[in-house]
Amino acid sequence: MTAKTLSPTLPAQASPSSQSAGSHEAIREFEEGIGTLFGDLAELFGNPRSYGLIYGILFASREPLPMETIAERLGVSIGSVSMGLRRLEEFGAIERERGAGRGTALFSAKLEMRLLVGGFLRERVLPRIAATGTQVEDLTTLLPSLPPEDRKVSKQRLERLSRWHSRAKSILPFIEKLLGGG
Repeated sequence: MTAKTLSPTLPAQASPSSQSAGSHEAIREFEEGIGTLFGDLAELFGNPRSYGLIYGILFASREPLPMETIAERLGVSIGSVSMGLRRLEEFGAIERERGAGRGTALFSAKLEMRLLVGGFLRERVLPRIAATGTQVEDLTTLLPSLPPEDRKVSKQRLERLSRWHSRAKSILPFIEKLLGGG
């Protein structure tokens, strides 16, 4: 999917039916552009591109959408969309509701950035920060087995990593609080 430059108005000579078709095409281009933007952001933060594409379709839509419509618009499988929707719900980025008179679920994007970033921090960053603390501890146990000429430099590097880890742990709660994601 690629975003195209959108024209803000239709040609003056367009017939009513071509205006409808042109409007429909503009909506699709708009959705694709928003999807591409969020897909790029998802990748930037280490998430699958499909999560961003799904969120982008929901973000651009005026109304909640069923899973099948999302899959159709993106040209991907229902399974892929289902997994992406589940993760986006875990991040707190989307809402699920029951369709009126239908047994199917409808999905809509939550529009607050703090929910996206807060969910990402809780689901992705905080667990990784915790894991790096364990990794630094594990590496520290290797110091005695290193050759003496390497031990001093290796110890200094691990101390630096430990300080970076401590700073990250101390800053993240402030970021999460600032964003209201806690």
